[in-house]
Amino acid sequence: MKKFFVVLPLIMALLFALPVSASDEFDPVYYAANNPDVVAVYGNTPEDLYRHYVEYGKNEGRPANASQSTQVLAQQMTGKYVDVDKSTQTVTLFVDGVAVMSSPCVTGNVKAGHDTPNGTYSIKFTKKGKTLKGPTWNVWVDYWMRFTDGAIGFHDASWRDSFGGDIYKTNGSHGCVNLPKNFAKELFNNVEVGTTVIVH
Repeated sequence: MKKFFVVLPLIMALLFALPVSASDEFDPVYYAANNPDVVAVYGNTPEDLYRHYVEYGKNEGRPANASQSTQVLAQQMTGKYVDVDKSTQTVTLFVDGVAVMSSPCVTGNVKAGHDTPNGTYSIKFTKKGKTLKGPTWNVWVDYWMRFTDGAIGFHDASWRDSFGGDIYKTNGSHGCVNLPKNFAKELFNNVEVGTTVIVH
């Protein structure tokens, strides 16, 4: 009987020491960056973070990855907002948590250091017909919707014959979100100054 009481704690200790393997949906880098309180208590190894997610995080409603975060936000938000998902190169207009229109896009050229900045913004200015000028470009767009305090916004890109995929990695924009003309027109007609824009 004594052996049993000596061996049992050893078995339990070994079981709790075994690493927890993260599921495909769990992104430890995302989880650590967005849950500094967890990192402070549990540490930042993938096993520790995943253990917290399984034991507490999931029940607390903490997203396991960026995609889940967007889904949670969509469910929580009321009204209208535009979601820019750089990982899928997709722009989606949500109204009261429901996706009402979506299109492939091309965001900033990562290789050239022009990545479209992540963050929560709002449409600052809209104009039908505008010339966009910069150090190496001077182009006309039919639909312009600026959402940063600088010069980044949504616009049609008639010079592109395709959108989505990995184009942005080597042949992306200078930071703006390029859209097919028909979708740019539709988006222009469905947003206004003040509409929230989420880039991630």
